Amino acid sequence: MRSKLEIILKQHHEGGRIKNLYDQVLEQVEKPMIELALTLHNGNQIKTAELLGINRNTLRKKITNYKIKLPN
Repeated sequence: MRSKLEIILKQHHEGGRIKNLYDQVLEQVEKPMIELALTLHNGNQIKTAELLGINRNTLRKKITNYKIKLPN
C-alpha cells in the first residue's frame, strides 16, 4: 500500500493533478475491507460491525454508500 501511495504522490509532484487523495485511498481500502468482513461473517452486520469497531448503523450506511452486495 505504501509503495502505491508513493507512486501516486510522485506523479502529483511531477505535475499530475490529484484531488481528494484521502477520500480516494479510504474508499479503495474501506470497501474491500467491509466486503471481506461481511463475507467472513456470512453477511451478519452486527458481527461485522464489531469486528471493524464501528456501529452497525455506520456499517449499514457504508454498505449503502459503496453499493456493497450482501452475501446470500
